[in-house]
Amino acid sequence: MDIQLGAPGQITPPVDRGVALGVKMDQAGYDAVWWPDHLMGWHPDTMWTEDFTPLARHQPSGHVYVDPFAMMAAVGAQTERIRLGTCVTDLLRRHPASVAQTMLTLDHVTKGRAILGIGSGEQLNIQPYGIEWDRPVGKLAEGLEVIRLLMNAGTETVDFEGDHFRLEDAVMGLDPYGDRPPEIWLAAHGPRMLSLTGRYADGWLPTKMSPAAYRAALDRIRAGAREAGRKLDRFTPGMLGYVLIGPDERSVARLLASPMIRMICILMPNRAFESLGVTPPLGEAGGFHDFIPSRVPVEEVNRIVEAIPPKVSAHYAFAGTVEQLAAQIGDYHAAGLRHLVMWNVTGLADPDLARFSFEAMNDLKDLLKSS
Repeated sequence: MDIQLGAPGQITPPVDRGVALGVKMDQAGYDAVWWPDHLMGWHPDTMWTEDFTPLARHQPSGHVYVDPFAMMAAVGAQTERIRLGTCVTDLLRRHPASVAQTMLTLDHVTKGRAILGIGSGEQLNIQPYGIEWDRPVGKLAEGLEVIRLLMNAGTETVDFEGDHFRLEDAVMGLDPYGDRPPEIWLAAHGPRMLSLTGRYADGWLPTKMSPAAYRAALDRIRAGAREAGRKLDRFTPGMLGYVLIGPDERSVARLLASPMIRMICILMPNRAFESLGVTPPLGEAGGFHDFIPSRVPVEEVNRIVEAIPPKVSAHYAFAGTVEQLAAQIGDYHAAGLRHLVMWNVTGLADPDLARFSFEAMNDLKDLLKSS
């Protein structure tokens, strides 16, 4: 199967073990390693207890995240082949000029293997930290233009006048490592974001949707590229896919029913819940941007988990045995998928299956590559 396979980098200390894991994934034949850019995780503090997960016995908080750019540099300096990316950052916390400089630096550290995965942002990383949550898609659209201008500036000064960003006689003397600047992949779902992907991006990195929806969204990206006069000859249609791997169907059903997995589904837009015949757990007028995990009482945790049946988990994650997962991924490959970030969350549902799941993920990688 003509598909690239990525995996998540380690997000918690010790950092040296995270670097060793990145080197191991390079040696194992993964095509990329990706780090999220989070200050806060998705599981409420009141859920990070032994009543919900044995992991709380070993890690006192669910909000432990190393900086992705530092990890990209550390792993990139120790490897030669595997690509390294953010999955994903935003331009509400990080100014596009600083992002351009960081990515060009990583371009040199990794000798051309760094990828800027970027999206419009998530309010849980913004509002609690005193940053304004306002017009995130508009800021992303302008910021992408600024990043492109600066990464290609060469010896020229750059001027830009926008609603959110302004450059006057700006310079970026740091050139790319090779003949092209680092790639930009967008985490896009809605029509405007999909059009931006076609206009600016080198790759697409949404979360899981149906194969039919994936194909339709990819058509919208191509239309956006045509409207911008761009060719997508080197464009990579990707996906971040949560993965649950079990040795048999009974264990998979148990994983899908886990409260820790059902809570991850809070990320789904209301329309996705409605398409499954499920009332959106945060209400018709709400959505995941209204969800701040550090403020959710345990009573609300229990209500949300109860409101998300296991069939929602099955919609949002790739779940099954190795052979079943290969068949599911094949359907997406037929719809145009060419890079899957296999985000293994099996251990979150059942730590006793963590070791099995990572070994099975290697088997899945080998099966997909050989099919």
